[in-house]
Amino acid sequence: MSFLKPKVYVPPAPPPPPPPVEAAEEDTQRSAALAEEAIKKARRRKGAGSTIVAGSGMAEDGSDFTATGGKPTLLG
Repeated sequence: MSFLKPKVYVPPAPPPPPPPVEAAEEDTQRSAALAEEAIKKARRRKGAGSTIVAGSGMAEDGSDFTATGGKPTLLG
């Protein structure tokens, strides 16, 4: 009963990719240097987000203003 089944076209498999090219010594050194720079930049950026901002709940006198000049902070 193969006449009841629809005809399905199956495309041929794509050719295999070419083998990877081995990196030269100069490319390896360059990529290592770029990786070190990226790690240093990421560490510098990570430290900038560690600032603690005190909210208005930290005021001792119970006022709505903080000790930063009377302006409420992001948390307050």
